[in-house]
Amino acid sequence: MVEPEAFRMKKFLAEKSPPLVAALIRLLAWTIRFRLEDPDQILQQEERDPRIFVFWHNRILLMSYIYERFCARRKCLVLISRSRDGEFISQVASRFGLDTARGSSSKGGVGAMLEMVRELGQKGARDIVITPDGPRGPRGKVQDGVLAVSAATGISIIPATVHYRWKWELPSWDRFQIPIPGTICRLVIGPNVLPPPSTDPAKFGPTRERLEKVLGV
Repeated sequence: MVEPEAFRMKKFLAEKSPPLVAALIRLLAWTIRFRLEDPDQILQQEERDPRIFVFWHNRILLMSYIYERFCARRKCLVLISRSRDGEFISQVASRFGLDTARGSSSKGGVGAMLEMVRELGQKGARDIVITPDGPRGPRGKVQDGVLAVSAATGISIIPATVHYRWKWELPSWDRFQIPIPGTICRLVIGPNVLPPPSTDPAKFGPTRERLEKVLGV
């Protein structure tokens, strides 16, 4: 059974302005004890080549804060849907210094993916951040978009996920997670997943399975 506090919190956040929501996210994050698990020291590496980060849609709440905190000297371009909710999320993300590309599997996806491929090919390119099962799911299933970008650019995919000791979980399609204030959060980075061997979607299968396994649930 989902705690009613989680519903009230999500409704409260949705009704407020992006600057206030960003401030509330910072306040929530301030109460959380983060434990970084990055065995390959990906976040500690000083190399400036762009990266492709992915995380599941239901972990999106704190990810803008996490990128700002743990990748402070980097810049990124985040793929966000063109829906009304996506517009709100985009405005919140901008408060953490994140740029956004608008599109999804159902609307504007091809243009957004091409924008990301062009970005990754530029000198001084930004990192790319994608929720591979968003914005409509199915939950925990990697769609073709991120695999196509990785195959076209030859850049490996870096999985990132969080595990909260205490959390609320909503009965939405993605089982959206809201950490309970004061919880412990394990932030797990990697291991890298190599690009698909071809840009042919018919050959994405092994890479998709590997990425889903590494990300877990």
